[in-house]
Amino acid sequence: MDIEILKSIALSIVLGFLIGLERNISFKSVHEKGFAGSRTFALISLIGYISSFLSNYYPFIIYISFFIISLLSITAYFLKVFHYHKQGTTTHFSIIIAFLVGVLVFKGMFFYAIIVTIATVFILNIKSKLKNIESQLSSKDINAAILLLTMTFLILPYLPDKMIFYINPHKTWLMAVIISSLSFLGYIGIKLFGIKYGILITGAAGGFVSSTGVTYTLSKLYKKYKNSLYTYAAAIAIANTIMFARVFVEVLIINKKLSLLIALPYLLTTFFGTIFAIYLYKKENSIISNINLANKNPLELDEAIKFAIIFTIIYSLVYFIGSRYGEVGIYFLSFISGIADVDAITLSLSSMNLEIKTAFLGIVIATISNSLFKLAIVFFFGDKELFKIIFKFFFLILSIFVISNLAVLYFKGLI
Repeated sequence: MDIEILKSIALSIVLGFLIGLERNISFKSVHEKGFAGSRTFALISLIGYISSFLSNYYPFIIYISFFIISLLSITAYFLKVFHYHKQGTTTHFSIIIAFLVGVLVFKGMFFYAIIVTIATVFILNIKSKLKNIESQLSSKDINAAILLLTMTFLILPYLPDKMIFYINPHKTWLMAVIISSLSFLGYIGIKLFGIKYGILITGAAGGFVSSTGVTYTLSKLYKKYKNSLYTYAAAIAIANTIMFARVFVEVLIINKKLSLLIALPYLLTTFFGTIFAIYLYKKENSIISNINLANKNPLELDEAIKFAIIFTIIYSLVYFIGSRYGEVGIYFLSFISGIADVDAITLSLSSMNLEIKTAFLGIVIATISNSLFKLAIVFFFGDKELFKIIFKFFFLILSIFVISNLAVLYFKGLI
């Protein structure tokens, strides 16, 4: 027998078995007996494979097999409803999927069969997690998701991708979508994991939403409560470390050539910033339980419009100053813009047709000015002890950041 046929039969059985194994584990965790076990699912997938083979000679076979499998699944469902008063349908749908996986394997669509199996097992396995997610989310969050989808698929495609009075509507809205998406992911992370899972997770999620906001909030809270110094410091450190990773991801999405240039300094800074944050966290094991960083959805319409306006102004200024005053004007604008919002100037410089050195230095300057601004926030709104720790943190990461950037410029022959 052809070895390839044996491999495909084995793959069909294994994929069906995996789906059944997940069902068995799921039922055992709640002390229930399932309608079909691992072996049954493996056989159902094999039936799908054999039916596809026989359909080459008797085309109706696959339809009859599918009908019988579906009928058995439906019958089992109604028996479960009448006898046990339980209405779950996921197992019965997964039986049909197992059959179709066998069909895909026979057709030689191994990649699709594996992807479908992985997706099925994943969906079946996250039942408890989904319930937790559903309990945490509200209509406000659903509206935010709808707004994000509207911004992405209903508005963005129809905006002109050309300069109109120093404004590119398409790029402006694209950047708003990117930032809103990153903020939304961070916001949802805060709601799902909560403060109780650890202050580092809070700092990381808050860093996705707004590292400036996290710095201000935690500085004020520490000054008020005067406890858990290193925990607060660790949260601020990780939030600001995430900022470096976020800037790199933004550039990677927009300008891959530029991202290769900034990769070393930004990822190196992210690494050492994370190490320092973990060091601070280990110095104090207490967990904060009364901080709420998720009291506002970052995707409310006014927030989305606000960012679009900010980006439009910065993008237009960059285009105007760059065309009139060249590099010096860009660097000055980067420093000023970075104080308020490092994301907007980063995305502006990444998306424009600037000399790579100019864009590179502009983003670096904006990052440094943003970091210094947040250090000033801790100084004015926090406490002296907290400031001392955060000063050491910024001194370390900015030293690494500046040195690594100079090294990149030197070895790339840009200085």
